[in-house]
Amino acid sequence: MKTRTYSVSEARKHWAEILDAVEHGEEVAITKYGSKVASITPPGKKKQNASPPPRFLYAEGWRMQMTEDFDAVPKGFEDYV
Repeated sequence: MKTRTYSVSEARKHWAEILDAVEHGEEVAITKYGSKVASITPPGKKKQNASPPPRFLYAEGWRMQMTEDFDAVPKGFEDYV
């Protein structure tokens, strides 16, 4: 499915049309001076190019958890502690 693209000024004029498209499962991109500044996606649609959080940090619901070695001094930095 192709992503619809609107400039900021077009998005203002066609907001209802954009929301209808998103409601029907489409993704819509908003551009400013030719560069993509926002994406509007349906709820629950996974972002395909999202990178995972760093190894030492991950989210579980609203609670953040860190690994046990989070505050360990990295190798080579012992002299700075």
